[in-house]
Amino acid sequence: MKHRSTPIPSLHLVKPSTSGEELTLRNLLLAGVLGIVCIWLMEVLGQRISPWDRWAYPVMLLEFGASAAVLTWWPHRAQAVRVATVATFNGYLVLCQVMGLFSNLAPVSLYQTITNLYWLPLGYGTAFVFLSKRSALALSLLMISGIFGPILWCLHVGTAPANWPAELSAILDNVAVAQLVYVVLLLAISQLRLDMRLSREHAEAMQQVAITDPLTGLPNRRGLAEHLAVGTALAQREVQSLSVMLIDVDHFKRVNDTHGHAMGDTVLVALAQVLAPLLRTSDRIGRWGGEEFLVVVPATRLKTAADLGERLRKAVETYGFERGLKLTISVGVAECGMNDTAEQLLLRADTALYAAKQGGRNQVCTSAGLR
Repeated sequence: MKHRSTPIPSLHLVKPSTSGEELTLRNLLLAGVLGIVCIWLMEVLGQRISPWDRWAYPVMLLEFGASAAVLTWWPHRAQAVRVATVATFNGYLVLCQVMGLFSNLAPVSLYQTITNLYWLPLGYGTAFVFLSKRSALALSLLMISGIFGPILWCLHVGTAPANWPAELSAILDNVAVAQLVYVVLLLAISQLRLDMRLSREHAEAMQQVAITDPLTGLPNRRGLAEHLAVGTALAQREVQSLSVMLIDVDHFKRVNDTHGHAMGDTVLVALAQVLAPLLRTSDRIGRWGGEEFLVVVPATRLKTAADLGERLRKAVETYGFERGLKLTISVGVAECGMNDTAEQLLLRADTALYAAKQGGRNQVCTSAGLR
């Protein structure tokens, strides 16, 4: 069995990892680039492109493409990318609606106006998905004000442009109210999403607390149970071998009686720090109770596990604890048989540990030949 050693760092360029949310945003940006290119070509070929789209399309292509590159190589800039992308997209929606109504280039098409309005909820949605709740609310209200403020002023206070259809007033009044309803609903959904995320994080934290020993930071008995159950199931099907080690601190009661329980706790923390680095990443060590530790060693036969136990014993024997204390450990090792349950495996490891204690302590005993 080859045990983990500390790797020597090499000097080479490593591409930063990208989270799932950042990867989704990057893919959306790339899809947006492709969509803009297709629409741009169709409108140019059909000679239907508006004057503002002639410069708005290149700006969006540049922003979306650059943002996708930033998310690929500098994912820590994701927040800035979210703000820039959402602001660009929503700014374009505002531009289309305002220019379509106030450009005075031709009679305003009621169909085109309504079509542009259909896209506004998508702008609010992207804001609430990719920005904080407060930022999304501020941007959405700014959009509504920027679009419907001038429109409602012209319709109800000032004078509407002559090229506006007569039906526009009744339609836009209702649409303006609908935009506020959309934003309120999205605000409520955003709060529910936040509450669900916080509840999930709290549940995960409580689950972690339930399986972690608060003193050493190692898994506790409950935390080791899953690894032990999986290992014994594989061993029973002869898929993968499994060994376990029960470790007990020799004469630990003397430490508590002589130096106090605080020193005993310090010893246990130090012991965990000594043992854990000597194990493989696939091994699991945890505090089994009191001064006992359990090590679950998958894909390992009895002899190899005993050799590992000996390395652990020597490491503790040569370690200098606080106040000049010198301590030793006894180790009991057992390998899971095809018919062993987890309880039977642990019982045989405990029997081996007892034999190590009876044999003079500071030694490793295996369950081979023991009953």
